[in-house]
Amino acid sequence: MAEIKKTPKNIVMASKDTPWEVDIEPFRVAPHIYYVGNLFVGSFLIETSEGLALIDSTMFETTYLLLEAIRKLGFDPKDIKKFLLSHAHMDHDGGARCLKELTGAKIYLAKEDDEWRKKPEADMSGEGFKIIDYTVDEYYSDDTPIVMGDVVIRTRLTAGHTPGCTSFFVEVKDEDGKTLTWAMHGGVGTNTINTEYLNKVHLPLSLQQTFLKDCEDMKSIHVDICTPSHPSHSDMLKRVPADRRDYRPFIDTEKWAAFLDERAEFVRQVM
Repeated sequence: MAEIKKTPKNIVMASKDTPWEVDIEPFRVAPHIYYVGNLFVGSFLIETSEGLALIDSTMFETTYLLLEAIRKLGFDPKDIKKFLLSHAHMDHDGGARCLKELTGAKIYLAKEDDEWRKKPEADMSGEGFKIIDYTVDEYYSDDTPIVMGDVVIRTRLTAGHTPGCTSFFVEVKDEDGKTLTWAMHGGVGTNTINTEYLNKVHLPLSLQQTFLKDCEDMKSIHVDICTPSHPSHSDMLKRVPADRRDYRPFIDTEKWAAFLDERAEFVRQVM
């Protein structure tokens, strides 16, 4: 989830009663990767030679916006073969069961979050959005990439925002056959990694140090394009060009390390 206690002016909040207010036209962020989320929370569609993969489902209340975004791009949602969830918060997995029933796709989640989400202290029903249970079909393994034809999706456990928060690194080829790496950190919001919250839900404060170490370690990974799980965590929307199929404005090989440094500093401030 994004930071919700103090809402900066650049954060557009979603409402369960008026979900259409966060609607946004989809756009391409990398070769074969499209943003189909909304103004509040992200979702990314990956086109492969073996069907579609979808990272995160947004909230249950905004599922219809996500489906319409996919159709606007010319894709059929029923071609989705894998749902890759970054973590078990309802703004990222709220539509998972609905989408699985529509498509029959397998749901992926880190084992740590599948266990965590079933504990009473993980209950987020007080946020107001509908919580709909789902069954996880596969767990991630950092040592085993998810290969869908011509696209390789690598995952990395990046605990902190949740115990099983997972980041993604996707290798795709551009029009000239050059391989580009797109990355998305699974969750950098400080609202569930600050000391007060961790103590409240009986999670170890060591998650903060784990988060910081992962940020430092991952800076060495070459990333050509990085986009956030929430638009408010980056300048992604400011980079969207008039031609929403043009991903070139998102290419920035220095942005990944800078993004990790920035988010790590935010966490240090709430420790």
